[in-house]
Amino acid sequence: MNNKNDNILDNFLKEKDEHNFVLYVPEIIHTNWKINENGRVLLILKSHNPITKISSWLLKKKINKDIEFDELSTSAWLSIDGERCIFEIARLQKTKTDDTFKEALIRLIQFTHYIAKRRWIRYKKVKNKEEVDTSKL
Repeated sequence: MNNKNDNILDNFLKEKDEHNFVLYVPEIIHTNWKINENGRVLLILKSHNPITKISSWLLKKKINKDIEFDELSTSAWLSIDGERCIFEIARLQKTKTDDTFKEALIRLIQFTHYIAKRRWIRYKKVKNKEEVDTSKL
């Protein structure tokens, strides 16, 4: 392993399990999504804002609030299965890009924070360090 990966692994091993975000296991709770014709995840969102509903009724147009993910976000979304932790998903993402593990992990953490804040996923549990295979960085 190179020095950067050793540093990440050292930080990973120092943290207590319940405080180590990379051990959190995300689970998809937003059920209204599909894979579109481009092979990307499309989240179908409904507006609960009364002003938006009235304006769409007045304009006689459906206001499209759907979100289409890019390729990396689609890959990350499809990797969230309720069994893999953030660390394991980042390792999968690293194999799909030419990035280092640290870059893949940072990108995935930002993505999971974003989708968790919007309540599209939740964190099911926290894995123990012993359950995670750290040999394949």
